[in-house]
Amino acid sequence: MSVSTLLNPRLPQCCRGPAFELLARQANVINSPDSLLSGAIAISLHHMPDVDPASVEAVVQRYADEIRGRVRGTQPQALLAHLHDVLFEEEGFEGNADDYYNPSNSYLPAVLDTKRGLPITLCLLYKGVADRVGLKTWGVGLPGHFLVAVEQGESFILIDPFDSGRALTVDEARERMRQLLGPEAEWSDDLLRPASNRHWLTRILQNLLHVFGNASQYHDMAAVLEMEMLLWPTQGHLQRDLALVLAKIGMARPASVWLNEYLKNNPDDPQKMDLKQLLDVLKT
Repeated sequence: MSVSTLLNPRLPQCCRGPAFELLARQANVINSPDSLLSGAIAISLHHMPDVDPASVEAVVQRYADEIRGRVRGTQPQALLAHLHDVLFEEEGFEGNADDYYNPSNSYLPAVLDTKRGLPITLCLLYKGVADRVGLKTWGVGLPGHFLVAVEQGESFILIDPFDSGRALTVDEARERMRQLLGPEAEWSDDLLRPASNRHWLTRILQNLLHVFGNASQYHDMAAVLEMEMLLWPTQGHLQRDLALVLAKIGMARPASVWLNEYLKNNPDDPQKMDLKQLLDVLKT
């Protein structure tokens, strides 16, 4: 079943149409090789409506072409070394530690312009280029910090594009996670499993939801939730969350529709009475 058949036709209320439509197309082919890059571009279109997706893809391809032009054959070590040189030594990509919570750090086109971003967007760029030169990579969504794994024979290495492409061992990655989250943070080798395109894009949206929430940018929060519903159309809690945000910005009618839909499908919600009272207010 396609995403579009599961969603209420009232979407979107707050997300820009081109962003929503492009992400909807990617959600229906979420496991395809191109859906990750295209999905990231779609997310950016909400705040960057003048972005041309083809131009963004062309920049990623240009980096890959530059690397391939420097390597004879398909030697992984040479490709990896020149990938590092192009992205980090020459182009100067690195983490935006000085302005970490700027929403632009989550938008791939902005990251390509400023050469600064979050771990997850810099990892997305790294993977996009690495895949195009023939390296096998996957995203590693550690709690608090995203990394890229690069296959090397029977093993792999971890790359941190936020730290100018530094290579990490698994032990170093484990220690960094504990430094970020505290010594009680539990490690599992399952954390090294490849992040799916759906979870990768969801984490970008969750980062934006956090930023917009802290800034009380409720209209943008609603837009992000609408995009997240495209990726998780059967997750009812997103209907509830969207309804609550829409209520905050005075969009009573769509808020009541989503809240009513949520309560109909989740009659055992522990906050049911409070939600019903809100629904009564929204309907008056």
